[in-house]
Formats: sequence, structure tokens, C-alpha cells
Amino acid sequence: GGGHSFYAMNDLVLDRGPSPFLTSVEVYCNNRKVTLVQGDGLIIATPTGSTAYSMAAGGSLVHPDVPCLLVTPLNPHSLSFRPLILPADITIKLQLTANARAPAWVAFDGRNRTCLNPGD
Repeated sequence: GGGHSFYAMNDLVLDRGPSPFLTSVEVYCNNRKVTLVQGDGLIIATPTGSTAYSMAAGGSLVHPDVPCLLVTPLNPHSLSFRPLILPADITIKLQLTANARAPAWVAFDGRNRTCLNPGD
């Protein structure tokens, strides 16, 4: 649920955990819905984190001096959702759809793994 704050230097990874079902996550940028991600999950990475899991999942390499955030899908169900590079000052909100078939899991630099339920 809400109310928790976590910080990450490298990345935030949202994944389906042990569930066989695709995640269903709405992505908002500055409170504006950008897309619905259906797949194994999503990575939000900093330039420092761009050389790790995000790169392995097909995300771009970004120079550490570039102020940005990377949004990289994990095995997206849609061929049209490609990795994104967004300005660093943008607010990104991820929300499981209310009709998601299973919970999802989120980790911050591989720590503080937390379960998200549909609607979270």
C-alpha cells in the first residue's frame, strides 16, 4: 500500500514475482497517464543504474551526467512499448490496475522488496 518512501540510486524494479500472470501497471508522468504496461514488469533506472538490469532488458546506456530517468519494460506483451528516457525532474507514478489478476512486487536497488496489490 501507500505511505512508504524508499530511495534508490540505481533502479526500481517492479515484477510479477511468482505469479504466472502478466503485470498490469499504469504509468503516469506528472499525473498524466502515459501508458499501460502489460508484461513481466518494468524498470525505472537512473543513469547510474542504466548499465545494470535495465541494459540487460534492452534499455539504453546513459552517461552519468545526463539528468534523466529510464523506463524499461520487462518482456512487454505489446511490441509498441519501447524503452523511454524521461527528464529527471518528472514525477513517475506506477499503479497496478484495479483489475490486475495478481499482486506485483517492487524492489529498490534490489532491497525493500514490497508486495503491491491490485489498485496500489
